[in-house]
Amino acid sequence: MARVLLTGATGLIGRATALALTQAGHEVVTLGRNPTSDITCDLLDPGATTTALEAARASHLVHLAWHDGPRDRWISAANLDWMAATLHLVQEFARTGGQRAVCAGSCAEYDWSIPNLTETSPLRPRTLYGAAKAGTGLALCAGQVSLGLSLAWARIFFVYGPNEPPGRLFGDLISNLRAGQPVDCTDGRQERDFLHVDDLALAVSRLLETDVTGPVNVASGTAIQVRKLIEEVANQMHRPDLIRLGAIARAADDPARLAADVSRLQDMTGFLPQYDITSGVARCLLTKEEVV
Repeated sequence: MARVLLTGATGLIGRATALALTQAGHEVVTLGRNPTSDITCDLLDPGATTTALEAARASHLVHLAWHDGPRDRWISAANLDWMAATLHLVQEFARTGGQRAVCAGSCAEYDWSIPNLTETSPLRPRTLYGAAKAGTGLALCAGQVSLGLSLAWARIFFVYGPNEPPGRLFGDLISNLRAGQPVDCTDGRQERDFLHVDDLALAVSRLLETDVTGPVNVASGTAIQVRKLIEEVANQMHRPDLIRLGAIARAADDPARLAADVSRLQDMTGFLPQYDITSGVARCLLTKEEVV
């Protein structure tokens, strides 16, 4: 099995991915600013990143770290910092002997006027976040041969999981319902592809173990109305009375449907989700921890 360097290991996706990689038999080395990381490093510091990679000597990389402020991630100039940091990280990973990398992209890279998205759909991001992800992914996918590296760019759609931080739909919904507070929502008729974080982690682990390169959609392959997720959480928490669908107007440019074609992921890895919305919500609610 591989020695895998994992960034973003303390985030929602990172925690699940660390477990999935370990369960698959890989040796996981975490890297980040959190003092619990195996190697403590600020990835925005190029010199520190180079030193950390020389110390890690990993053959594989899963790069999840990025600016993820719940209130400003779409517009923050920090996206540009993370674009530069990611390019440096992957370059130095290749220079120090790295062979295989999976980096986290986003469905925000795509043209959202297209309801059913494949890896060849046009890229026309609406936000700085999406543009920074798209630019980084295009550069790394084009440059991997020159770097002597095999690289997959995982375009992640809509993930949910337990103990989400404030500012995310799923986490805020659970937090408010636990507190007995009414939850104002849009009509929820927009369709999205939701994937439980444990399924996402499994997909990333499987992808790392293949030799597939370039962009890969990572999602469930099934789009549902957002209201279905909201109602499922409320019903399982026995508080459907607190949900106020239609209390908030949807933005004029809110896409009616964002659905992922996951044929490439399934064909290359054999990945199939373990959870549908009902079982996925139930698994999240099993946790005794409060959302933080």
